This record gives sequence, C-alpha cells and structure tokens, in this order.
Amino acid sequence: MIKPTTISTKMKLAGGLLSFVIIFIISLTVMMNQMSKKDSYIINIAGKQRMLSQKISKETFFIVHRHTNDFCELNTAVGLFESSLKDLLYGNDAKGIYAPQNERIQTKLEEVMTLWLPFRVEVEALKSGIEEVRPDMEVLTPRIEKLLVLSDTVVQRMVGANLSNIHIDLSGRQRMLSQRMGLYVNRYLRSANAQDLLVYADAKALYNKTIKSFLDDAAVKNAPEVYAIVKENNAYWEEYMLYLDHVIALESEINKHLAFVYEKNVQLLNAMDEAVWLYTDHSEAKNDMFLKFQYIALIIGLIIIVYAFVMTKEIIEHLEGFVQKAKELARGDISSFSGQNVTLSSHSEDELKEASTHISLFVQKVNLAMKDSEDALKKAENAVSQLQQLAEEVEDVIEDMGIDENAKKTFDKNVNATEDIAIQSAENLIHVNRMLQKLKKSLNAMVESSNQTDEKKEV
Repeated sequence: MIKPTTISTKMKLAGGLLSFVIIFIISLTVMMNQMSKKDSYIINIAGKQRMLSQKISKETFFIVHRHTNDFCELNTAVGLFESSLKDLLYGNDAKGIYAPQNERIQTKLEEVMTLWLPFRVEVEALKSGIEEVRPDMEVLTPRIEKLLVLSDTVVQRMVGANLSNIHIDLSGRQRMLSQRMGLYVNRYLRSANAQDLLVYADAKALYNKTIKSFLDDAAVKNAPEVYAIVKENNAYWEEYMLYLDHVIALESEINKHLAFVYEKNVQLLNAMDEAVWLYTDHSEAKNDMFLKFQYIALIIGLIIIVYAFVMTKEIIEHLEGFVQKAKELARGDISSFSGQNVTLSSHSEDELKEASTHISLFVQKVNLAMKDSEDALKKAENAVSQLQQLAEEVEDVIEDMGIDENAKKTFDKNVNATEDIAIQSAENLIHVNRMLQKLKKSLNAMVESSNQTDEKKEV
C-alpha cells in the first residue's frame, strides 16, 4: 500500500474515510429503521391472523347457538384472514408486504394454508346448512302446536265416542308425547345434546307405534268420526316425521361442521402463533446483524480517528522541525548557511520538504549576492584608493614640470571627476550591501514573528 506523503493527501484520506464511515452508519441506521418498520407491520398482520382465527370460531358458535343468519362479521373475518394469509405467503408489494425471507417461515405459512383451506370449506358448509335450516326452524313451533292440537282432538273424539279407557289413555299419552318431542327437539337444536336426541327418538318411536295401532284398531274403525281424525293425525304425523328428520339431519351436519371448527381452530391458532414467533425471531436476527455492522463501523471510525490523530501529530512535529530550522536562520548569520541546505526528516510531508528546499535556495542566493556585493565593495574601495594615490603622484609630477596654472586646473578638474565617479560607484555598492542586510533582517524578523505566533497558540 502506498503511504500518502503530502499533507493534503493525508487530510483527504482521513476525511474521506471518516466521511465514508459516517455515511455508512447513517445509511445502515436508516435501512435498519425501514426494515424494522416493515417487520413490525408484517408481525402485526401475522398477529392479527391469530385474532381473526378466534373471531371466526366465535362467530360460528354465536350464529349456531343464537339462531341468527347475520354472517356479516363472519364473512369479513374470513375474507380478511384469507387475503392476509396470501399476502404473507406470496408477498404484496402494493401493501409493503414481502414474501417469506427464510424457509422456516415459508414452511410454517404453507402449513397454515393447508389447515385453513379445509377450515374455510367447513365454515362455508356450516353457513349453507344454517341458511337452509333456519326457514324450517321458524315453522317448527307451529308444526309442534298443530300435532298437539290433532292429538288432543283424537282424545276428545274418543271420549265422545265412548271408547274404552285404554284408548283414551293411549290417546292422552299421544298428546303428552307430541309435547315431549317438541321440547326435546328444540333442546337438541339449541344445544346439540345427544341425550336430548335419544329422548326425542324414544318419544317418536312410541308415538308412531301408537298412531299405527289406532289405524288398525277395530273399535276405532267402527267410530267414523274417531277414525277420520286418526287418519288425519297419521297423515300429518308422516309429514311431521319427514320434516323433523330433515331438520335434525341438517342440524347434525351443522354440528359436525361446528365440531370440525372447534377441533381445527386450536391447530390453526397454534400454527399461526408459531409463524408469528418465526417472524419475530427473523426480525430480531436482522436487527442483531445490523447492530453488529454498526459496531464494526464504529470501531473502524475510532481507528480512523486515532489514525488521523497520529497523522496530525506527525504533521505538527514536522512543522515544528520546519519552524526550528527557520529559527536557526533567524538567530544565526545567514552567511553561515551558505554551504548547507535547510533540510527536514525524510518522513516529513512533501509540502514541507518543498518549502525547505525553496528556502534553502533562497538563502543561498541571498548569501551569494551578499558575498558578491562585499567583493565588489572591497574592489571599489581599492580602486578609489589607487585613484587617490595616482592623483597625488600626478600632482607632484605636474608641480615638478612647471605647467601653467590653467592647464593644471583643467587637469585637476578631470582627476576630481574621475575620483567622483569611483566614489559614487563605491557608494552604490555600499547601498546595495545595506539593502541585502535589510533583506536578511526582514527574513529573520519574519521567522521570529512566526515563532511568537506559535508560542501564543501553545499558551
């Protein structure tokens, strides 16, 4: 792996990695919240399925035992249970419900569907049976009363015809049996008690036996009015038996459907309850996984922070080394650095290395310029001295030669002009040297100001 060497690269690397981790954690948190909302929604639907299964069973019991044909609540519960079960099993993007995400949930929902299909068939059959038997049950009481009236009329006719006490007792018992059958049929239809059905069956058999015996009895046949009412009673009785057998058969089927609902309701509830727990476990497992990713991202973030701290510390150390070199320049004579460069550690950042290189080159150029200036100044001073000496020698020679005063003045004027030029050149060199000295002081002052700023920051 290539190690970053520039300050900007190091800062970009640390900032980029830290930004990536922060964005990753935020994205993961948002994703986890969205998944948790979906999971909660699906778990709520699955939990509602348990309630609906119980509501379906409750409504069937209420409808059967309250003798009502109001299937509104039952139909709503059945439709909602089935649609929700299909959504859970196959998914529904429009409702935000995803299909099972693991095989265990898939298998359990298929088991629920396997239990539900025959359960729904039994519920629909129970509804059909109730719709069919209710009209017959509404006319049960008038039919019982009619049989009772006919049985009572037979008793009255036998008394009027002066038949034997045996006939009158048997006909009176028929009247009691008609009431008994009506009572226990009603009780059986309300409670589905098998004992009530047995009592009804015994009363029915005895009533049928007695009415048949009246039809074959000679004394009854010899009394036309009695025989006529007995025949009418028997005809109605035949119809009445078929009616009761039909009602009881329908009620028996309803009771079978109800028993199936009672038995399978618990299985359906338990299977749906297990599905809810599987959804809950799956959701918790996903949350645990997301939390682990968050912890890992947090650890990586801490590592990046430590890395950034160490990297910043290294940069500060290298800057301090760079400043120290500048201090050395500020405290010492620049000419003392003319033979060496301002160098930093090989581990320093590229920017500091480049800056130190430029400063070294600049210092070398300043030193070279000062050296050249000093050499030129010395040469100028020597030239001026030589000119002055030469001028004095020329003056001595002129005096010895006896040249007239005007020529002497002209010659002195030219010599003085030459001296002025030499002196002016020397003064210019001195001025340049002073400017270089000022540049040196400015560099030292700049470094010193930088040092004072750093000391204030440290305080």
